[in-house]
Amino acid sequence: MRKRGLKGVVIATETFKPLVLAQAKARKLDPHLIVVKHPVGGLNAAELEERIAAAFEGLKAEMKG
Repeated sequence: MRKRGLKGVVIATETFKPLVLAQAKARKLDPHLIVVKHPVGGLNAAELEERIAAAFEGLKAEMKG
């Protein structure tokens, strides 16, 4: 994506945030990361969408700041 000038967003649970950041650092990337409450297994689509929407609002506020 970086080669094409596109920006991506990574969605991960709080448990996996350190792993995502370590992998990004190893690849010299600074990802836009949406962190949702763990676990997400067992959630229905509406519950997962609600968690992602809440986390995305936090990311937007962080990017403005």
